[in-house]
Amino acid sequence: MDLAAGQDADILAPEAGTIIFAGEVAGKSVVSIRHGPKENLTSTFEPAVTHLHPGDRVERGTAWGSVHGHSDHCDDGCLHWGLRTKDREYVNPMSKLGRHRIALKPV
Repeated sequence: MDLAAGQDADILAPEAGTIIFAGEVAGKSVVSIRHGPKENLTSTFEPAVTHLHPGDRVERGTAWGSVHGHSDHCDDGCLHWGLRTKDREYVNPMSKLGRHRIALKPV
């Protein structure tokens, strides 16, 4: 899932978890966080950087890093959020967000 985000925007943890990877993959900055009591889901964000290290915990809603680097598909204006199971099957992150009421506010 691609989220609109500019360079240096804070990235918030969608759920509590543990940083399991922070580094480069194919020339892109990537951070992965393992979630859940059974550690059955892994979120991957790119382009993303963090000052945290593998093994560090993050809590839901806390800023753990920022958008930094380039994306190969959205002209440096997005953050890609991937989600996979422990069996390495990809899942749509939207399926885990629950229902939200969206209201447009006048400008």
